Amino acid sequence: MQRNTYKHEGYEVLQGNGIVKGHLIGGCIEVLEMLKGTEAWPEKEQWKNSILFFETSEDTPDPIYLEYWLRNYGSQGILNLINGIIIGKPYDNKYYEEYKKVILKIVRDELGFKDLPIMYNMNFGHTAPMITIPYGCVAEIDCDKAMFRILESGVI
Repeated sequence: MQRNTYKHEGYEVLQGNGIVKGHLIGGCIEVLEMLKGTEAWPEKEQWKNSILFFETSEDTPDPIYLEYWLRNYGSQGILNLINGIIIGKPYDNKYYEEYKKVILKIVRDELGFKDLPIMYNMNFGHTAPMITIPYGCVAEIDCDKAMFRILESGVI
């Protein structure tokens, strides 16, 4: 079975200015939801000064779930600790615009994180083409240039 490949339209900076750096922490948001409350869920200290990355799977969750999940990251204090967020391109581009609206509605408008850098439409996760995000490596978001760089080797 051949996977759909979409022309890369470029990263979108939903909000933020300048450059932020942090170690990468995150994953498929549906899987992260299953980890909450387990030994696999990161300790609060692990979120500090990180760049949170998440993406959605081929299950293409309804945007209302993304609202719930983002509110939960806010209520846990995680959004207070991180330096930025990168978000993968939605699977088959389903809910592309809806997810963008939800992210800004919750993170910026409801939770008040107006300056938290958020980069959207990145080619990682359940998409094609796909890059690999090396968990724990230091990376940077350059909001002014709409660029993302991994600053450390992903292998030892």
